[in-house]
Amino acid sequence: MQLNQYYTSDIYGDLLVKNLTIASPKTALDLGFGAGDLLCAAKRRWGNLSLIGIDIDKKNILNAESKNLIKALELSGFEPSLPDIINDNFGDIDLLISNPPYFSCDLDYNNKKILDAIGLLDCISKKLKKVPAELIFLAQNLRLLTETGEIGIIVPAGLISGQRWLPVRQFLFEKYNVTNIIQLPETSFKKTDAQTFIIILKNKVKKKNSIPLSYIDKDNAIDVDISDATIRSDYRFYKEIKDLGCTDKLSSEDFIIYRGNKSHNELVRIGIKHIHTTDMPNDPATINIKMNQLNNVKNAKTNDILIARVGRRCLGRTLYINSGITPISDCIIGITPKNKEIGDKIWKKLSSTECRKYLNNAALGVGAKYITYKTIKDYLTNEYATTK
Repeated sequence: MQLNQYYTSDIYGDLLVKNLTIASPKTALDLGFGAGDLLCAAKRRWGNLSLIGIDIDKKNILNAESKNLIKALELSGFEPSLPDIINDNFGDIDLLISNPPYFSCDLDYNNKKILDAIGLLDCISKKLKKVPAELIFLAQNLRLLTETGEIGIIVPAGLISGQRWLPVRQFLFEKYNVTNIIQLPETSFKKTDAQTFIIILKNKVKKKNSIPLSYIDKDNAIDVDISDATIRSDYRFYKEIKDLGCTDKLSSEDFIIYRGNKSHNELVRIGIKHIHTTDMPNDPATINIKMNQLNNVKNAKTNDILIARVGRRCLGRTLYINSGITPISDCIIGITPKNKEIGDKIWKKLSSTECRKYLNNAALGVGAKYITYKTIKDYLTNEYATTK
């Protein structure tokens, strides 16, 4: 069984614990405790804290038992009766901390039962067959949360900024008091460069209008309206918005956004010459191409501007078509300006270093980054989310 364990280094364990607001917890529990780094970080802050670890990996259980510091139970985080087992063995838990495994798991009967028990099942499309394992672990922690307790959990970018999980964020912000969402560097965990975040939350005591977002090496948090944080809650995106200079504002009626309708592999297979992300130079460039229009394939034409919408290395590459027409792959977003004058303004904005930086921070996804129509439209029209 692939456990997809990414152990927490001391620096990020201490960071999570430092941002907890609970005064003097008596018991801390880590669901999927791994090497016990998070629990040890909590112990460094509260010396008299009792530590409980739940893990399915026998090696982690034996390691904990040999050190005689953590009371370890060999249980699956996907067990619906897990909260009852924990409460029966240890009573109420003050502090819940976790760095869950990252992988997609089947949305089977047990996982539906776990999500439904806390109210999260209604936040998920009925068409989904799989969900992130960290969503199940989050639900289990929420089931264990007491009126005076607190949760500190590390999750990947999908739950923080992914469009699919917007209803989950809405649920959390409405039902709980989220006191901080901390963005971590992409190199935070060995064996993965996935973007991760720390969420600190407890039971709601009063209505809040904003959510504080922060970054590991930034002292000042940004307060973001809950309505905007529901759309996405990543600090670097909002920080980039605040740092953007005033540039020409365009109307959404000044251009049309489209996307290629066939994959690169499909176009190669049927022998159609086309433009793909890897054909676009790293720096903004203009190009003259031959007339190569084809039916049933999305074509880019004279004065259109192309943007690579996916890929860690290609994301945000831009290309201006001086003349000609050619098919594009579905990895590319195209923009057709209303006229040449507007096209020049769009090119000026999209070929700037500020735009590349904006797109890098605005990109969605955990591993393979991508941008959307809305990402481009908001940048061109300056319709950014608000910050306080």
